[in-house]
Amino acid sequence: MSAESSNLPFMSPPLLLIVSGMPASGKSTLGARLARALSVPFVTKDEYKALLLARLPGLERAVSGPLSFDLMWHVAGVTLAAGVCTVLESHFYHGVSETHILKLAQAHGARVAQVFCHAPLTVLQARHDARVASGRRPSIDLPMDYATLPDHCCWTPLDLGDAPCLTVETTGEDALPGVLAWLARLPRGLGGVERE
Repeated sequence: MSAESSNLPFMSPPLLLIVSGMPASGKSTLGARLARALSVPFVTKDEYKALLLARLPGLERAVSGPLSFDLMWHVAGVTLAAGVCTVLESHFYHGVSETHILKLAQAHGARVAQVFCHAPLTVLQARHDARVASGRRPSIDLPMDYATLPDHCCWTPLDLGDAPCLTVETTGEDALPGVLAWLARLPRGLGGVERE
């Protein structure tokens, strides 16, 4: 389903669609499927982190994390500057990520909407443990105890002002049709950020 054929409001101004949630909440899977369905770019921090670590395997986490975020913000800025709607996905942080997102939207006159992916704590932990055990991304999927993660992690939706937000439970039926239907109902002006 393309943005044009479904009459989704993805023309002008562009939409910056934030897909947020905790690690293993299903946000990467849903974000990638949304981007394909809408024929828009999928910009995700973990892809840039994987590229960095493939070229620079000794790169410390204190450097690779912030640098991959910088790359993610930059690429999203490039796509929005071209007037292209963009799906942006990461494990965002409360009190930090909101400023970056809103500045990005303001710089390009983009509308903002958020899809928050949620799953119970036990499910998140089990999914993450399975990722670690798979060894597919050894430098990204590191062991952690979800019960000890701090409040600034993305346990709840980001505070993006009046930008519309849809919370999606990722343990049930396929969420994609419902998210696409929700996006199609968004008024063009809702969640817009005026340029400076």
